[in-house]
Amino acid sequence: MTQASAIDANEAANETETKQEGQADVEVRDAELSEVRDSGNRTGAGKIDILLDTTVEVTATLGSVRMPVGELLKTGTGAIIQLDRVAGEPVDLLLNGVPFATGSLVVVGDHLAVRLKDVRAPDTEEPANDDGSTSKPEAAEEAPP
Repeated sequence: MTQASAIDANEAANETETKQEGQADVEVRDAELSEVRDSGNRTGAGKIDILLDTTVEVTATLGSVRMPVGELLKTGTGAIIQLDRVAGEPVDLLLNGVPFATGSLVVVGDHLAVRLKDVRAPDTEEPANDDGSTSKPEAAEEAPP
């Protein structure tokens, strides 16, 4: 395609089109947007302070179970539904639905709470170590007998 025909094709694409849609005419045209220029003003760029007052939902998951609806409907007040976790096993903490830590269930006054145990590093499924790394400690090599 020559440069002149590319320009003609581009101009034709930018022209206003009228299409028949049912009974009404619908006008279709490209959006004309002004160019945004970088002002170079970086005041506050990279600062996280603006996010510090953002509210997020933290959820503790004790466990879960899959069961047929019919079985669930047969349960009544006082029924016990056994979850997939063993007593004392860590609970999962979710930040807006994304796993971010595990911890142990505790009671503070009259409220349930979670004592954080392992906090996951961002973008990983591995818990972070105390130093923030996610690498597992190397196992000591055993001496030959």
